[in-house]
Amino acid sequence: MPNEDPKAAPRSCGAAFVSEAVAMDRAVRLGARSLVSARPNPPVGCVMLSESGHTVGEGRHIQPGKAHAEVIALEQAGQRANNGTLVVTLEPCNHHGRTPPCTERILNAGVRRVVYGTKDSNPVAEGGAIFLQNRGVEVAHMPHLGADRLNAPHLTWSRKSRPYVIAKWAQTQDGHMCPPPHQDRWITGIAARTEVHRLRGRVDAIVTGMGTVKADDCRLDPRLYHPRKIPLVAVASRNASIPLEANILKNRKVIQLSAPAPEQQLGKLAELGAQVVLLEAGPTLLHEYWQAQLVDEAWIFVGPASMPNASGKSPVGNPKELLNSRAQGSIASFGQDLLYRMQIAAI
Repeated sequence: MPNEDPKAAPRSCGAAFVSEAVAMDRAVRLGARSLVSARPNPPVGCVMLSESGHTVGEGRHIQPGKAHAEVIALEQAGQRANNGTLVVTLEPCNHHGRTPPCTERILNAGVRRVVYGTKDSNPVAEGGAIFLQNRGVEVAHMPHLGADRLNAPHLTWSRKSRPYVIAKWAQTQDGHMCPPPHQDRWITGIAARTEVHRLRGRVDAIVTGMGTVKADDCRLDPRLYHPRKIPLVAVASRNASIPLEANILKNRKVIQLSAPAPEQQLGKLAELGAQVVLLEAGPTLLHEYWQAQLVDEAWIFVGPASMPNASGKSPVGNPKELLNSRAQGSIASFGQDLLYRMQIAAI
């Protein structure tokens, strides 16, 4: 492929015919590689199919200011994009930002058909589909859960003007979050906790409460997993100050949120540029966010033990039952622990 950037897209173009559905799956996998680096832009992936249905270009948007996924795929394809089909995870942008609109590049390449996974609701960038249709390009919306999940933070920011919130917590078999006094505070094992550290390294900010800071003396950093980024750590407290000896202060970036309501706390984090927030708190703050319907995605770790004398009821008594009612979700095992991961708010 000419001018191929190995960081943007690996060489996987070949002679085999590829369906649009398979191409969309591939585009989603490409976009997932930019889940963190593209922020605050959406992590878009793209596959260019020739007129005969063969993959002739691939791309992903690596970081703001760099070429968009469509442009990289079209550059790889060159003349082979003419009369071909461009498959992309998000509706192509139709505005001048740090880079020119992708719609113009698509038109200039002679693309006959565009298939996109998620409609862009950003009022600045939307309208790409209509723009292309009005100029003779065939456009199809192919809804894809993977594409929607990739774009969820972008869509939440665009539609709700707030960060995307992932709530993570651990609970016992009987739905408690806090082990009894004088008992090991860990509900889950080291494998599950390492996965939490991986998650921390993929968000912009972590929110916890002062009660958690004092009770657990937690650090809330991604030290068990090589971090992709170091998140801001925010401690919600209306009055009390963070103890000077607290482990939480060992983080590079720590702030205290004095705003009383979750909405106001997220507003402050939005001002600081946080687009994806991990809520890693005790039952009180978790329930406040849950009841305010500010949890977009839940990561619920369930340990193997029951603790009848434990406290702090989880907002989800039966994670498996809730998962079965969600359009998006999965179950993963980490040793004896189970992770129920699911979308809570509609995208």
